Amino acid sequence: MLPLNTFSISATDRSTTQLIRSWPRTGAGSGLIKVVPCSTHVQNIFRAPRPVGMSVSLQEIQKRGLRRNRLIATALLVIVAVIFICTTLMAQPGFFTLLVRASAEAALVGGLADWFAVTALFRRPLGLPIPHTAILPRNKDRIGEGLAVFIERNFLTPDLLRAKLRSIDLARLAADWLSAPANADAVGRRLARMLPHLIRTIDNRDFRSFVGESLGRHLSEIELAPLLGLAITVLSKNGFHEVVLDRLLDFCREFLKQREEALYEAAESQRRRWWIPKAVNRQITKAIIGGLKELLSDLREPETPSRRKLLDGIERLAGQLSTSPAYRAHVEEAKLRLLENAQVQAWLRSVWGDIRDVLLADLTSPQSRTDQALGAAILSFASHLVDDAAMRRRINRTIEAILLELVPWRSGLAQFITGVVGQWDVGSFTDRVELVVGRDLQYIRMTGTLVGGLIGCLLYLLSAALE
Repeated sequence: MLPLNTFSISATDRSTTQLIRSWPRTGAGSGLIKVVPCSTHVQNIFRAPRPVGMSVSLQEIQKRGLRRNRLIATALLVIVAVIFICTTLMAQPGFFTLLVRASAEAALVGGLADWFAVTALFRRPLGLPIPHTAILPRNKDRIGEGLAVFIERNFLTPDLLRAKLRSIDLARLAADWLSAPANADAVGRRLARMLPHLIRTIDNRDFRSFVGESLGRHLSEIELAPLLGLAITVLSKNGFHEVVLDRLLDFCREFLKQREEALYEAAESQRRRWWIPKAVNRQITKAIIGGLKELLSDLREPETPSRRKLLDGIERLAGQLSTSPAYRAHVEEAKLRLLENAQVQAWLRSVWGDIRDVLLADLTSPQSRTDQALGAAILSFASHLVDDAAMRRRINRTIEAILLELVPWRSGLAQFITGVVGQWDVGSFTDRVELVVGRDLQYIRMTGTLVGGLIGCLLYLLSAALE
């Protein structure tokens, strides 16, 4: 198995992003990307990225292991060769010397044969053009195609995927992992770093117009009166409507208090009749403001007749909004007039720009509330998901359905694997494979030398016994 290459994953992400940006738009002048790509775009996504280097740390570890085992295997081969030469040069060898020579000779033959076999996988031994050597370099493309077909036919079949997905609880695994605060915060930070790029990518005039038109269309289709009636009813049942009313009355009293002098001056400067003195206008305004203050104070006091009457009117309004066709018609008419207003339409079109500015400003802040909110939301969702078996089953069924829908695209994955292997140069491909499996192949050389020596020893003893 080839090691996971994070640099290759990053390169694939970048190339896929560029391909997505190059997809055709939904219409002339439209800045929206198609949600469902055609088959050509799917094939483009699964094209292989340009070859990139392996992880330096992993590569160094593999290189050290390969060098160590190769040195041991070669040293063992040299040792048996020296033993064989020394025992051959002896003038009058005895039985033991001949036994050692036979063992060393067989060990040398076995070690050289295994060295040749291992070397022939990756290159031509001693650079000689021997047939059927350098197997991996000569068959690189065929190996890539075979690997792709093997994965496509043996790992990505609907029955196999369905059985595997049903044997594990993916939702529970994800929930357990995300329920750790450190993991939830890490995912939240990652999403927060991705959001600015996504926001800037979809930020254009056509998209803002689309948001404004969509909001206006959906608001016009929503029947507002029953929603208002329901909201008032819910607030009333929980007593929140009195809290809201108190806050509104306090705001009105504070407003009058802060702007009382300004109202007096406005009344004096805008006289309807020239013969009416300014002082009279001031007194009239003072009386009106005083009456408003008394009304607000009376409404603010609990259990007063005025307040009780106002609360009863609010409750009746909630029922009429939910049941009265006349009230519904009035509310719908007012809503449509409001949505047709040019200023309201311009505001709806500017909603995305305002949201974008707020999000970007927060996301670039060192103390991003969006970052913290995402982490808290993920943690809360995961914690609830751990305890909600029914929700986990629904999520697992959804994941299963999505993955099974993607199974027909497995040919694209096969093309991707073939393309990746095909774009590797021969030397890079050979080095990658040798770094991964070469260390273990050196054990074949070692065992071949030792087993050859043992067999040589046994054969010599057998021949001596037969003689």
